[in-house]
Amino acid sequence: MNETDEIAGDSIQRRTSRRTFLTRAVASSLSLSTIAMILQSCGGSNSIGSSLSFANWASAETATRNNIDKALQAFETQNGVQVNNIGIPFDQVLDQLTQAINANITMDVMELSGNWPYALGATGALADLRSFVPQAWSSNAFPNSFEAGTYKGSLYAVPFSITPHGFWYNKTLLNAAGLDANHPPRTIDDLNQTMTILRAKLPPTTYPIGIDTSVTEYALVGFWPWIWTFGGDPMRDDGNGHVTINWADEGTIAAFQWLQDAVKNGWTPVDLAIKDERALMANNQLVFKLDGPYMTGILGDSNPAYDSVQKVNATFAVTTTPTGPGVTQPVTCADIHQLAVSSTTANRDLAWKLVDFLTTSPEVITSFLIPEGGMLPYRSFNTSPQLYAKYYADSISRTFISTVIPTMRPPAYGPRYSTAAAAIVTALKEIAHGAKVQSRLQQLTAEVKHIYA
Repeated sequence: MNETDEIAGDSIQRRTSRRTFLTRAVASSLSLSTIAMILQSCGGSNSIGSSLSFANWASAETATRNNIDKALQAFETQNGVQVNNIGIPFDQVLDQLTQAINANITMDVMELSGNWPYALGATGALADLRSFVPQAWSSNAFPNSFEAGTYKGSLYAVPFSITPHGFWYNKTLLNAAGLDANHPPRTIDDLNQTMTILRAKLPPTTYPIGIDTSVTEYALVGFWPWIWTFGGDPMRDDGNGHVTINWADEGTIAAFQWLQDAVKNGWTPVDLAIKDERALMANNQLVFKLDGPYMTGILGDSNPAYDSVQKVNATFAVTTTPTGPGVTQPVTCADIHQLAVSSTTANRDLAWKLVDFLTTSPEVITSFLIPEGGMLPYRSFNTSPQLYAKYYADSISRTFISTVIPTMRPPAYGPRYSTAAAAIVTALKEIAHGAKVQSRLQQLTAEVKHIYA
């Protein structure tokens, strides 16, 4: 008997709970569409009115799953409902949720990120949450945190964990090169001069900056701030789904030329994805990098020398993206974790109750959100001494809260964004390898316009 047959057999004989069934199925790498067919043919052990499913990537990790499960048990007890905690690897979330939707299986509450609320919301798969959000939250949110989940006036996802990229730097490496770590580069010109000095003084295997040039959608998340910094605006949504496209505008050309020069000058390694760049930074082989507040935990997991917040802060610091010729204020990409509710959930009020629990309950905040490393979705939760400010008292956290997060903005997310992103990061990689910048970006403009036609 294969794994699918075994799981289905257990469901038929009712020897597993719905939660156990779903957990085993996802852990066995069965697609959600396959899970749906098994559930439909076998039936569930709980009625739909007495259960909710929570699809998320955090629970794909065993340690985090235990924390989430423990917190969800409190919600179950308080509300007399079973929550099926379904962990899906991050890079499979959109695909698996799409399969589930196409197979008519409802994931009542979903953890989303980036373009996913737009891709799913445009198909009608997500509920509009505007009527559920209390004024006490909307007036106590970080700038653009709700806008990052809004498409054509509908709120498809609310903020769960606030995780935009700040400009990280290694103070020890700067000081070793004779530079002032207390005054990191504040403009692109300053940054270029600093990287020239660093390249001359650092070992060949240590780099001044990390710029993700892998052919992944997340590479674009990391490059948007540089595009905007140089004054580029290659994709602009008018708020109604109409996107103006010009990847060959002056600022965008300048940003991609800067990338190509950075590779030629040996300022950045080439063809490394963000995970590999993080490993370099944890091993003191990278000075500058755009990354989220969770980097503190990643550094500690990667290198025992940084196994505490205090040790990370002793070596590293963070500030806003340097300003460039196109902007007078720093800017970064609104890369946050979000929560959405299925439009086909049997009980939207109960699903929203779970969303509210996940964003406000001490059980979730202390056992999951804070250890995960992001900032809390209610702004005052991070700063109030009566709430959770003590967990964000270090310099890096305070800088994210007070300085970095207010600079975030969402790119032109939409139903076709992910398809366009694949073309964009292909051009990004080719330009990093020496393709003529202007002509390649003119080609990219034509490619993206065709995608949006």
